[in-house]
Amino acid sequence: FFMRYDIEISGIEAAPQGSKIRTRYGMREASKRVGPWRDAVRTEALAACGELIEEACSVTVEFRFLRPKGDFGAKGNLRPSARRHYTVKRNDVDKCCRSLLDGLTGAAFADDCFVVKLTASQRYCEPGERPGASVTIQTVAQSPIQTQQTGVMISSVQSTTP
Repeated sequence: FFMRYDIEISGIEAAPQGSKIRTRYGMREASKRVGPWRDAVRTEALAACGELIEEACSVTVEFRFLRPKGDFGAKGNLRPSARRHYTVKRNDVDKCCRSLLDGLTGAAFADDCFVVKLTASQRYCEPGERPGASVTIQTVAQSPIQTQQTGVMISSVQSTTP
């Protein structure tokens, strides 16, 4: 049956997961913000979700980040030279998705291997808006043909270029 969860994480910026640092005690996450971010995701997911999803699902997420203070003039207005899109090296959207999916594992779905479609975007917060993320998780309907199929479907693309 169809399941859908809408989760709002607010008041904390997403943290990238993936880069590791070798220490004399072993490996650790490069970003110290990953732990608190995953904890916030897990807390909100547990509050918003009923039973765990244990079938194919899709995840749609929009990450919101605070603008740097340098984007604003003395009167608090946005400078014309301010970036329109969130393109900062420290928060790659794919690495933010990794930490999000790890935080959702065990809270919204049994394992992140059930995620078959992932749609992600990131942007700056609007004035008065808090950083965080809006997440929608929903099961993917499977047709009888998909569930009975045992082979792999391969599609071919023909080029019309000489």
